Amino acid sequence: MSTAARIYRARTMREALARVRRDLGGDAVILASRSVRRRRMFGLGDRELIEVRASATMPSSAAAIDVETPTAPREPGLRDRSAGLSATAQARLGEELSRLHERVDALSRMGRIDHLIPDLPGPLVGPYARLIEAEVPEALARRIVAAVSESLEPHQFLDPREVDAALREAVALCIPVAPPIRAVRGTRRVVALVGPTGVGKTTTVAKLAADFKLVHGLSVGLVTLDTYRIAAVEQLRTYAEIIDVPLAVANDPAEMERAFDELGAVDIAFIDTAGRSPRDEVKIRELGEFMERARPDEVHLVLSAGAGERTLHAAAERFSRVRADRLILTKLDEAEGLGAALGLLGRSNLPVSYLTTGQAVPDDIEPADRMRLASLVLGMEGIR
Repeated sequence: MSTAARIYRARTMREALARVRRDLGGDAVILASRSVRRRRMFGLGDRELIEVRASATMPSSAAAIDVETPTAPREPGLRDRSAGLSATAQARLGEELSRLHERVDALSRMGRIDHLIPDLPGPLVGPYARLIEAEVPEALARRIVAAVSESLEPHQFLDPREVDAALREAVALCIPVAPPIRAVRGTRRVVALVGPTGVGKTTTVAKLAADFKLVHGLSVGLVTLDTYRIAAVEQLRTYAEIIDVPLAVANDPAEMERAFDELGAVDIAFIDTAGRSPRDEVKIRELGEFMERARPDEVHLVLSAGAGERTLHAAAERFSRVRADRLILTKLDEAEGLGAALGLLGRSNLPVSYLTTGQAVPDDIEPADRMRLASLVLGMEGIR
């Protein structure tokens, strides 16, 4: 079979790649892609198409490798980094493109290739595909790849370690982080945890309480508002007995002051709230009344890291009504990917304060660190 490059044009990238595989087989190599405009018949205006340049095998001549077609329209921020590379360097780049093709082909079979930026330079296909595989929203993935493109010099694209470092840094810049909870001995600080059902609020309260009591040596008190579930109060009571901290129960907003009085002079009081569905306007409003009476210094929205993008955004929007100003991501050990959580962090004003990585109390919790979270999003490191 001829190894000459062939040009394919189609309405979508998925359709173009389907034609490539049909004509050239599953081992075909994508050499370049771009968007083109084709004037329709009878003067009906332009139509945008995707143009793909492909070969049945990797061309033996480095000159045959176009990282980005010179005449392709450029997207702002994505510069042609291949200019000035030696023939040897371009050959190495071609080998890297061949390896990356397997990932792109896998994405096309999953129906995800429409997310590929039409004019994406070859060295950025891998990082972009990696973000899409991690469930990072397409618009955010474009921003991240653009940042990577701007941060690297041409020779750095040939070093996977340089690309990984730039990608990690670009992801980290999308992650706002809040400092850990700070309590001062002799001054009561009130911290409330709110969120949907099943995200691990009670366990997270227990982890934080144990940390401040056993590690920091502060006096801690617990208040629970979760009187809807019979087992909820008993679960927190068990934790309180183990940690040896006082527990008070508030059945309605009017009982908040009495509950704080029961705790006595504590350095930090954690409020555990009942899970509310973001769609339940009545319960959200009731929770707001509790918060008005409690006047917490911090309100942490607790969300599961494994939830979908729409679920996370809906929860963040609804719980903003109770003045949630920080975010705790739980169940990282159960999440298939963290791209949706990154999408929330990249679009909302909620900085992440803590991550929880398992059920163990008090061990499986850590203050949020943007570089650590970026590594988890990209699969560069695992849960410790």
